[in-house]
Amino acid sequence: MNLHRTTGKPDWSSVKPAEYNSFQKIAAATNSIITPANVITVIGLGIVIYGLIEILNQHFWIGLIALAVGRLLDIVDGVVAETTGTKSPLGEIFDAAADKIGTLLTIIVLFVAGITHWWLIALLLIPQALIPLVIFYKRQKGIKVHPTRQGKLSMAASWAAIVGLLLTKALNDSVVLASLSNGLVAIGVGLGLYALWQYATGRDQD
Repeated sequence: MNLHRTTGKPDWSSVKPAEYNSFQKIAAATNSIITPANVITVIGLGIVIYGLIEILNQHFWIGLIALAVGRLLDIVDGVVAETTGTKSPLGEIFDAAADKIGTLLTIIVLFVAGITHWWLIALLLIPQALIPLVIFYKRQKGIKVHPTRQGKLSMAASWAAIVGLLLTKALNDSVVLASLSNGLVAIGVGLGLYALWQYATGRDQD
């Protein structure tokens, strides 16, 4: 699993400027802002937001497809960053922030659109809201924070639960899908709370 981790410096910091590839030249010239992975991250978040608008308009299938594509790009951006040698601390933060924004917006839309019970949405929201607060606090203190495997797995389980909840609604409240989705919510929340503990205790450095 690509955790989008860096060594604390951009990939190109160990390369002579004359040996930069085309992507590294642009990344270095823009202080790590414009990289292939960051562009993909922005596109992915935009597609997720489009999907959420469709869901609010009760177009569940179009919304689901858009969400799936947007989330797929979240995987692709890490691979692209690795392949092009353009991983950076800023890109790591950017990827994690887009991930959290997309997830939080989706959870809010689930509530607004009345997709499922409020308490399920609250459970999904708790770790996804607290983790960014802990990360922000630690970064303000100058403490480096890295994505964790449990955090990524929590996000994956939460998104699987979200897709299941949306499919349940699209398929006229399927009991089987509803049960499966509830189980995924429990897994996502459990992993999320564990990741929160890792961040809070500094075990994200392991």
